[in-house]
Parts: sequence; C-alpha cells; structure tokens
Amino acid sequence: MTKRFTGLGVALITPFTEQGSLDFPALERMVHHVCGSKAHFLVVLGSTGEAQMMDSEEHRRVLDFVQEVNHGRLPLVAGFDTSGGTAAAVARLGALDTTGIDGLLMSAPAYVKPGQAGIVAHFKALSAVSPLPIILYNVPSRTGVAMAPETIIEIATTCPQVVALKQADDNLADFRQIKAGVPESFVMLSGDDANAIPMMALGGSGLVSVIGNAYPDDWAEAMDLGLFGSVKEAEQRLARHQPLLDVLFAEGNPTGIKAVCDLLGLCGPEPRLPLMPATKAYRDTLYRAMAELDAVPQRTETESADS
Repeated sequence: MTKRFTGLGVALITPFTEQGSLDFPALERMVHHVCGSKAHFLVVLGSTGEAQMMDSEEHRRVLDFVQEVNHGRLPLVAGFDTSGGTAAAVARLGALDTTGIDGLLMSAPAYVKPGQAGIVAHFKALSAVSPLPIILYNVPSRTGVAMAPETIIEIATTCPQVVALKQADDNLADFRQIKAGVPESFVMLSGDDANAIPMMALGGSGLVSVIGNAYPDDWAEAMDLGLFGSVKEAEQRLARHQPLLDVLFAEGNPTGIKAVCDLLGLCGPEPRLPLMPATKAYRDTLYRAMAELDAVPQRTETESADS
C-alpha cells in the first residue's frame, strides 16, 4: 500500500483565469502533463495548489475533475484541512467524500501552535476515523509549529493509518533520527525539492515536488535512481536544474512555479489574492534559468520585445 506514495509526487498547482475563477482547460493540460509523465503519484489541494484560497465546493470540483482526467493513471493524494480544533477536523473527515482518492495529506493545525502532546492526540483522533492512509506533513514554515522527531515517531508507531511523512524541514539530523525510529514500512518523503537528494541519501523514499509540475520526467527519473541506491547519479541528473531551483521561490510559492508553467505554455501565471503573479523582472530571471536547462519556454511577442 505505501509503495503508492514513493518516488516523485507532484504537488499540483491549481490554474486560475485572470478573473480568478478555476481554469479547467489549463487544469486539464496540467493533469495530462504530469499524469502522462514518469511521475509516481499526484497531490492535489495542497499549499502549492492554493487549497486555502478555495471554498469546499471548489475543492470538490477540482478533485472530481482531476480524477476524471487522471483516469486512474496515478495514485491521487488530497490535502485535508486539519485547522481549528480536533473535534471539528474529525467531523470534517467523517463527512469527507473519499471517492477516487488514495490518500490524505495532513499537517498540524495552522496558527493554533499546539504542544507536542497535543499534536500526537490530534493525529490519533484523525487516524482513528480516517478511511484512507494518511501522509503526515511537517511544515513548520506554514503551521507555525514543528513536529519533533519523537512526536513523528510516536504518531508513526501508534496511528495505523499514518503511513508516510512529508518532511518540509531541512534539519537532516532530525530526518535521520525519525528514519531510525519509525517502522521499516513507513515512507519518508522530502517536502522540499532542494532537500530531496540529501534525504534520499539518508534512506528517504522520494519527494513531494513543486518543480515537478514543470519537469516531472527529470525529477521522476532522479527519484527512481535514488530508490535504486544510485543517489550520486540522481544528484548529477538534477544538477542542471539547480539555477532554476535557486530562484523558484524568490517571490513565493506557487508564484514561481506558476510563472514557469506559464512560460512553458501549460497554464496562466495567476494565483489568487493575496498571492500575486510574478513581476516582470522575476519572470525574466526564471526565463534565463529555464534556458540554462535547455527548456523551450513559450514567450509572447510582447515579452520578447520588452526583454
């Protein structure tokens, strides 16, 4: 079961029109682009997908549409909002329509900043009612609280439905400690593109990727190499992506990756407010970095004339 969540998972962006509505033709292109690649699984309605900018009806529309276009090609993981109190999160989970979903991605509740014992109790309650496997998401930059290694180990060993970790924290010592304490079947994933190879060198099983929206084949091939123990070769495979990776988050996420996908002709560059599209100077920076990895970005005549 957990092997469905190894290798390259792509944290899918959600395209919007200039008017701010869901852009389903662009979403269809994105799903075909990723699901027709060598990627291993798909993650929708995460922070990169701007789930916090959508209401519950839009969540369901996006999920239904992605399922239809994916047509079973890749396992599908959906972000699940655990914010607020535990009782409210449990109620939402109990009412969730899980049709067509293979797993749920859950972080600690944002803004609340619970203690470590509270985090453990929170996930024990969610695990007890979840009909699907759970990928634990440790992302202190967004939630305001870091899950300690001991906390993650306790959750992994006492919550049967929690089968994996997405670790968006660059503390490799913590990653090593967690890996040593969790069951062998527990999947360890990097939550940051830049940390994927170092974490695979420590026994990680893959990555939930932002840059994979644009270049899923390259990153999936690198994850396959890492899973086969060829970590150095995986690192070499991705070396040409480093200039783009160095600037991809300069104006935030998903602003950077949406601009990249726009330059590739996949979707428009617009996030939803309060997020903003990339500035022209930043688009030019991204374009130059893309050119270094032999991409063929599609620029408009206006952009070309302005450069």
